[in-house]
Amino acid sequence: MNEDPTKELPKQSFEERVLAELAAILAEQAATRAGVDAISAEVDAIRTEVDAIRSEQQALRAQVDAIQVQQGAMARNIIGLDERLTSLEEIVDARLKETRPIWEAVQAQIEKLDEKFDLMIRDLYDLRGKVARHAKQISLLEQRPTP
Repeated sequence: MNEDPTKELPKQSFEERVLAELAAILAEQAATRAGVDAISAEVDAIRTEVDAIRSEQQALRAQVDAIQVQQGAMARNIIGLDERLTSLEEIVDARLKETRPIWEAVQAQIEKLDEKFDLMIRDLYDLRGKVARHAKQISLLEQRPTP
C-alpha cells in the first residue's frame, strides 16, 4: 500500500463535490423532465389523432347505416316492381290467349281476301285483254268501207 494516503485526496472540498453532484442530478432531472414533457406531448398528439379517427369512424358508421337503409328501400322497390311485372306478364298472357283465335281468324280472312284479290286481278287482266281485242275489232269494222 501507499504510505501517504493524503496524496489521493481530491483537490475539491467536500462541499464542492456534493454541490457538483447535486448539480449533475438536477441536470439529469431536467433532461428527464424534458423527455417526459416530449413524451406527454406525443401522447397528447396521439390522443388527438385517436379522437379524430374515432369521430371519422362514427361518421362512417352513420353513412353505412344510411346506405343500408337505402339498400333496404331499394330492395323493397325492386320486389314491388317484380310483382308488378309478374302481374303484367300474366295479364298479357291472358289477353294473348283471348286474342289468338281472333287473330287467327283475321289472318284466315286476309288470306281469303288475297285469293279473291288475285282472282279479281286476273279477271281485270282478262277484261282488259277482251276490251283491247274488241277495240281492235271495232276499229277494223270502222275502217271497212260501207256497201
